Amino acid sequence: MASLNTTAPSETELFLLFLGGAVELITTLVGIPLSIANLILVARTSVIHPNMKAILIFQSFFILLRGSCRFVICLFKFFLWDPIGAKYVQFFPALRKMYFIGIYARNFVPHVLIVERILATLFVRTYEKNRGHLFTILWTPFALIIPIYISFSTSPQNGQNQPITNLITTAVQLVIGSIECHPFLKRDLCQFLNCIGTMFGFNHLANNHRIGDATAAPSLSAVNGIAQRNLISGKAMINARSKPEEHFAVLKEAWEKGPMKRQNANSRK
Repeated sequence: MASLNTTAPSETELFLLFLGGAVELITTLVGIPLSIANLILVARTSVIHPNMKAILIFQSFFILLRGSCRFVICLFKFFLWDPIGAKYVQFFPALRKMYFIGIYARNFVPHVLIVERILATLFVRTYEKNRGHLFTILWTPFALIIPIYISFSTSPQNGQNQPITNLITTAVQLVIGSIECHPFLKRDLCQFLNCIGTMFGFNHLANNHRIGDATAAPSLSAVNGIAQRNLISGKAMINARSKPEEHFAVLKEAWEKGPMKRQNANSRK
């Protein structure tokens, strides 16, 4: 089938196009069995949480769909012996739509994964015991509808008509990145999450040392509840309910004993 371009490519250009197509064909041919094996392994495992398992199955399926569509696209370029005009075959646009649906659905998964990890952090005490499928039922329709909408609303010919979801994703990434890099914004976010957790009865958020800011001053109750232990033996150096003054007194004593021990050791030598 003749190419629809006004300028016919030279023999060198055709050779490079077919060479790139051959490399891509081999790559996708190797990737398809790996995607199938990954999908089977994820579907058969029972170690991970059902919410995480559903996310990985969803991602693996659309990775397989994307690879299969790409393999067929590369294959027809060689069947028609036209790497440029093959895209104008009657059924080719539908195949491209499926290909882009696989890409957008795969790229949508990290957003769901972030939400799932936030839920696992908020409900850390009961999350592993809750094996329901409510979360999966809620996010699956969005993960299917939004990629289909993006695929049909984006023009692959000129790259225009970019969907509003791209702008939303970029804005959210900038906001989250700013919060992570700015210590005061991060502190305010952690305080907001602690307030939300307190409202819903998750007081353990305030004691979760993975969520917090090093710039915030520790409260007196938090310091009193720390059991100071010897870094070598692991034994408690003072009572777990001791006061901060006692803790710093122990540190001062340990600091002063260090040089004295070294002086005694040098004098014995």
